[in-house]
Amino acid sequence: MSSGAPDKTSCTVSFQTFDSYGNSTSFVNSNYMGFGTGIVPPGLGFTLQNRGAGFNFEPGGVNEYKGGKRPYHTIIPAMVTENGAFKASISNMGGFMQPQGHLQLMVNLFKHNMNAQEAVDVPRFCIRDGTFGGMVCLEPGYGEEEELKAMGHKIGEGSRSLFGRAQVILKKENGVLEGGSDGRSDGSAG
Repeated sequence: MSSGAPDKTSCTVSFQTFDSYGNSTSFVNSNYMGFGTGIVPPGLGFTLQNRGAGFNFEPGGVNEYKGGKRPYHTIIPAMVTENGAFKASISNMGGFMQPQGHLQLMVNLFKHNMNAQEAVDVPRFCIRDGTFGGMVCLEPGYGEEEELKAMGHKIGEGSRSLFGRAQVILKKENGVLEGGSDGRSDGSAG
């Protein structure tokens, strides 16, 4: 895998923290669609988010624009606990890839027992539009392409940014903290 570079189209920021008191944070913020709404509150110097773009005008639809509703979005900071004890904080930026990336991180960490950096680095798949029956894009090195085709999946390619940008803090059984940060982007773990 080559070194990371900021994605010029990205509008999302994520970080994970863990302090000496055992407190942890998983944070994701996105203004959506580049400059969000393009509206800058007077005197504040930042743009307002544009998650309202997830609404539609389909009567009765789950994302119908009307009072009391919230739009679909994929802002998913995550904290993993077991019996109330901290196990990990994770995030995976990248639109429809976010829930898919979370699942892949969890499987890598807790089923395949990868360390934090391995779980972040391993090649990923992404169902491009996030829907059942959508095109499955495979990162180079993922493998299993023929098996997926045999099951009837449409296989495609995607740019590096399609597969998201993840960060992980994992607490090992011995209490040691491991950090993992995605080489697909410009983050770091330390």
